[in-house]
Amino acid sequence: MYQILIADDHPLFRTALRGALAELKEPCNISECETFDQVQENLRSGDTDLLLLDLKMPGNNGLMGLMRIRSEHPQLAVAVVSASEDQSVIGSIRSMGALGFIPKASSPVEIRTAVEHIFSGGISFPEFSHTKSDLAEKLRQLTPQQLRVLQFIAEGALNKQIAYALNIKETTVKSHISDIFRKLNINNRTQAALIVQELVIPD
Repeated sequence: MYQILIADDHPLFRTALRGALAELKEPCNISECETFDQVQENLRSGDTDLLLLDLKMPGNNGLMGLMRIRSEHPQLAVAVVSASEDQSVIGSIRSMGALGFIPKASSPVEIRTAVEHIFSGGISFPEFSHTKSDLAEKLRQLTPQQLRVLQFIAEGALNKQIAYALNIKETTVKSHISDIFRKLNINNRTQAALIVQELVIPD
């Protein structure tokens, strides 16, 4: 039996998704989360086969959450479910290693078709999503810990604060920052913050 995790902060949409998935050909056990912290906690169990992830939910507002999940759980199948149908965003989602993009405007049949295609080993994206994102390709070089450090940098945290939050030495933080700057081909914290800002999905 497949284990599917629905991650969305809107109860009505979670209910709609659950209804669409109830008629899948394969039997599924469906769980729900409404915050990004709950998603991370749920994924630690290692039981999830497919994560249906909304990009805008408490604790996450864009592609950084997807990037962290792909880095920390590389074997997990992830499909993004979003109201945004921006072509560049969908291209980035694909470049980051997600297996599908399901617009929230999709019908129950379209949702089931996309999920069944993923379960059969395929991917499910709009035709226009083949362009690779250079930013996504660079970010995929970062380790899970470096992604956390990058997010702290974008929030304006000092090295000492980052070290405390991650329970690591300040010298380790400095090493991570040097590696981040090198991998992203940037020179300072302002540029790092701007990169994270690019990952935010506009309303």
